[in-house]
Amino acid sequence: MKHINFTVIIPLFNKAEHILRTLKSVAWQKYPAAEIIIIDDGSTDNGASLVKNEKIKNVKVVHQANQGVSAARNNGVALASHEYIAFLDADDQWLPLFLDEVARLINKFPQAEFFGTNYQIVQSKNNYVDAKIKLGSLNPEGVILTDYFNIASQGDLPFTMSSMVMQRSLFKEIGGFPLDEPIGEDQDLFCRVALNAEIAYSPNIHSLYHKDAQNQASKNNIPSTECLFSSRITEMAKKRPRNVNSVHMLKYSAAHLCHLAKLNIGDGHFVQARKLLSDPRCKLKPRHLIVLYGLTWIKQTEQWLVKIFTNNIHKC
Repeated sequence: MKHINFTVIIPLFNKAEHILRTLKSVAWQKYPAAEIIIIDDGSTDNGASLVKNEKIKNVKVVHQANQGVSAARNNGVALASHEYIAFLDADDQWLPLFLDEVARLINKFPQAEFFGTNYQIVQSKNNYVDAKIKLGSLNPEGVILTDYFNIASQGDLPFTMSSMVMQRSLFKEIGGFPLDEPIGEDQDLFCRVALNAEIAYSPNIHSLYHKDAQNQASKNNIPSTECLFSSRITEMAKKRPRNVNSVHMLKYSAAHLCHLAKLNIGDGHFVQARKLLSDPRCKLKPRHLIVLYGLTWIKQTEQWLVKIFTNNIHKC
């Protein structure tokens, strides 16, 4: 097996509570990383100082004014010394065999330019759940993933930013991460990868995606309208011949709209949720559409009843 040099890029913004746990998961890899670049994106806490005091081998901390996670990752790639780029969010973790598994995939599938693995979701302390990925029966030795949009339209994404590696040449070819998009920048990259490169994939779990972490963009930025990656993939699908892949691309955007509607329902934004669900693409996800419309009216009715009950108590 040929030796692979990995550059690990970790964007850091106010994650002092988590960064050492993340960094230690890199240091404990069976297959060591050749280079670890932490881009401190204008943090106001002491996360960067904690990293420097830890004195882990091959770690470089680069400071920049706050520009967002996409700019931090793009700048990290520009500074990378090696061809294989592993991204890791500052609140996630790798299990000890992650880089070893990716190195094996690289050697087994030399035609691939992007490599991903399965992952677990950490909902809260001691609550670990498998991602709900519609993979079917896959060879545990790895496969070429030919139906990314179909898989992503039916459940969780097959990989996260913290369970993938890509070649730097591919990253540059497809243009890196979009700037000024606070959410969905990862899915934008994944879509362009799926349309332009071979993806080698391991169904084995080698990464932990922490939903219990503080200061998560997905919690702080709940969009009320469709994210740009979804509208872009929709336009691409419409320009293509009507075939299985273009339909799966549209279903993928429909799943995104349904997901946003669910988030808005949970946040009490029922008008926005119904507007999202009114998009014709959502008819491609009929069960989701029915359930979410029903949930919208149930939750709104509950809200009204609580308000009426509270008002009556105050009058008494």
